[in-house]
Amino acid sequence: MKYYRITCLRGHCGKGRAQEITFAFCASSLIEATKEARRMPAVKHHGVRTVLAGREITYEEYKILREISAYHR
Repeated sequence: MKYYRITCLRGHCGKGRAQEITFAFCASSLIEATKEARRMPAVKHHGVRTVLAGREITYEEYKILREISAYHR
């Protein structure tokens, strides 16, 4: 398994507005990690550009991102 950092658009910010939210996932591929990210609560589900960025990270970076909830960063 590899570790990924996925940045998505967060909804519930008003009409036509959104914020970025970043999640850390352990998945077999970047595609699997992006699929998991799209299913997270508060993430816009119906947009073309829902997932803004994704990249592979180290285990140390993964641990740091997982320590604090993505919704409170």
